[in-house]
Amino acid sequence: MIEEILSKSILNPTGGFLSTYTHSLNAYQGCAFGKGSCPYCYVRAMPVQRFSGAPWGEWVKAKMNASELLKAELEAARRKGTFGSLRIFMSTATDPYQGAESRLKITRGILEVFRASGDFGFLVVQTRSPLIERDIDLLTRLGSRVAISMTIETNREDVRKQITPTSPSIQRRLAAIEKLTRAGLKTQAAISPVLP
Repeated sequence: MIEEILSKSILNPTGGFLSTYTHSLNAYQGCAFGKGSCPYCYVRAMPVQRFSGAPWGEWVKAKMNASELLKAELEAARRKGTFGSLRIFMSTATDPYQGAESRLKITRGILEVFRASGDFGFLVVQTRSPLIERDIDLLTRLGSRVAISMTIETNREDVRKQITPTSPSIQRRLAAIEKLTRAGLKTQAAISPVLP
């Protein structure tokens, strides 16, 4: 189920294991890739899931005003003098390229705001979806201000099908990494968690 919502903010201050970043950014709440899979996902234990009223993976809330919020919050950072030092991790509690993104294009809108905003600092885009290839045009325009991190938990497709059956195949993710790298983007494989 996809619910379209209006959010109050889009950049959230970070801490803990993300202390090297200034903010996290989540275009969605919930994650359709988690339907019947991803038992290791830490978001399952967070309040956003515990109070959702539905099993993890069976609900997604799309922040329809994400681009407008980001534009306003980047302008506020510019006024404060913190714009150039922003280090943003997208996404910490969802996948920015899950299925709904192909239709809603919220993540693409966010990248368009970053592209138009100037030298904002640094952005990491964390995903497991080859849909990110669609946005290579915008990502390459961000140049050294962006890095892509593609989740790959195992090199065995039989394990992937058991643990994360609703996520893209390992081969398809590796092909996406190759395509992103060939486009000149800073790209990494996030081997986490390490499955057999």
